[in-house]
Order: sequence, then structure tokens, then C-alpha cells
Amino acid sequence: MTTMSIKTFLNVATKLPRDSVLLRGPHGIGKSQVVRQVARSVAAAEGIKDFPVIDRRLSQMTEGDMVGLPSTDGEVTRFNPPDWYKTACDKPVCLFLDELNRGTNEVQQAAFQIVLDRELNGWKLHPMTRVYAAVNTGASYTVNEMDPALLDRFWAIDLTPTVEDWTTWARSDGGVHDVIVDFIAGNEK
Repeated sequence: MTTMSIKTFLNVATKLPRDSVLLRGPHGIGKSQVVRQVARSVAAAEGIKDFPVIDRRLSQMTEGDMVGLPSTDGEVTRFNPPDWYKTACDKPVCLFLDELNRGTNEVQQAAFQIVLDRELNGWKLHPMTRVYAAVNTGASYTVNEMDPALLDRFWAIDLTPTVEDWTTWARSDGGVHDVIVDFIAGNEK
């Protein structure tokens, strides 16, 4: 695991290879927002006009939601991918697998193949698609234990937000009134 501030991560994110990245940290620190910021930065750096974030909360999914529904073609059964996964195969996207450690073991196993092989049931992700996942850490969460082999497939970052990270976000994307931002910045402890 590598520990870094949000600012540092945002500075290195566009330079990372297209390996899967796992963001770890307590709830409410802005992991989901960081993924959206990274997607904008990657799009700008790589000249991609349309680079949407496909956000899937694995805590709300079943393995069928991941692998799709079967259909038959003669004597062969094929799985039709869900719309979100087909989009990630057809064009570059930022695929965000949020709440990974709240997904069932079966959902985590489906995510395993996406994270490691960049494919699922023979459907390969677009070469420019980036895969990010996020988990809440700490003892006060109801989560499922993650397979160490799944964890090893990620470049894992423990995010430690700073007051500067928050004030930067609040002034740009956060829509927080300047008086509040100035108060927080001036009373850092």
C-alpha cells in the first residue's frame, strides 16, 4: 500500500499505467470525487473528448448484474454483458467499482476478472478504459473480507486528505461558500 494525499494522487494519476487502482480510506473523504477529477485529467492528457465515469456500487449488485444474462445460440449459451460493461468495452471510460469490499464474494469474484484480465466472460475492456475501485477502511464499517489475491491485483493507495485538499476541492468543485472555506483554512488543527 502507498499512502498519499489527494493532491499528490491527482498529480500522479495521469502518469500511471492503465493498471487497476484501489483507493482506500474512511467514508466522506472524497474518493468518488477524486475518481471524477482523475477522469477529467486523463481525458485532457490523452485527448479523449468523451470519457465518462461509469459508477457501479458493488454493494447493490448481484453476480448476474456483473456477468449479464444468458442467451442461447443453438447449443451454445452466451452471456450478454450489462449495458454499462458493454460501454466500457466499446469506448474509453473510467470504470469505477465503488464499495468493492461491501460486494458479496460472488460479485468480488466477477470484479476479479475485470481487475486482473480487463475482461469478463470474453468481453474485453476498451484499451483506453481505466479501472478504479474504492473501499472504506476501518473497523466501524460493515464490509466483507477481501481476498488477498484480489487486493494484489490493484495498485492500492491509502488516501490521507489534508485541509489543503479539502479547500482546493471546496473552492473549485465543491460549491462551498468562501466564508466557510476561509474559516476552515484559517483554523487548521
